[in-house]
Order: sequence, then C-alpha cells, then structure tokens
Amino acid sequence: MNALHASPAAGDTVLVVVVGLAAVASAVVLGLALAALLRRRSRSYLLVALALATLVARTGIVALTMAGVVADPTHHLIEHVLDVVMAGLVIAAVYAAREPTPEVAEGDL
Repeated sequence: MNALHASPAAGDTVLVVVVGLAAVASAVVLGLALAALLRRRSRSYLLVALALATLVARTGIVALTMAGVVADPTHHLIEHVLDVVMAGLVIAAVYAAREPTPEVAEGDL
C-alpha cells in the first residue's frame, strides 16, 4: 500500500495537526471566495466558490475517516469524486467568465 494512502490513525498527532491546518486554510479560502461572490455576484464567482468548497469537503472526509465514520475505500472514492467535481466547476467557471456580459447601466452599479 502506498504510504500516502495509508489508513489515517486518530492518534497520529502530526496528521491531526496537518488536517486541522488544512481545515482552517480551506475555510479561510472559501470565506474569501464567498466574500468575492457577494461583491461581484456573477455565475463564475459562484462556480469558483463551489469549487473551493470541495476543499472543505475533502478535509471533512479526512476527519470522518480518522474518526472511523467513513471507511477507507469510501474515503478514496469520495475524494476522487470531489476532484472531478472541482475540475468540472473550474472549467464551468472559466466558460462562464468567457461569455459576453450584458451592458450594465450606470445607475445599476
């Protein structure tokens, strides 16, 4: 078994710290994306925020796996599904950003 895919143990302090830092970092990045979404209010910003939300979801899956709630094979399947979802959302965001936008009237800003 690959060392990177070894079953995480809740007693491994280093792993707990790394997952905790990942949770905080991904939550901060998602918060920034949501703030940008509220400011810009566009489909592409929404899609990017959703893509970044998959990072938070991945961290949650790791925590659930460490707690023994999610089995290893399920953990790996969910992570790979989240990878595909993230890639699809990023591609959709790029496509949405390339669409021509209607002119905004001066008073609508």
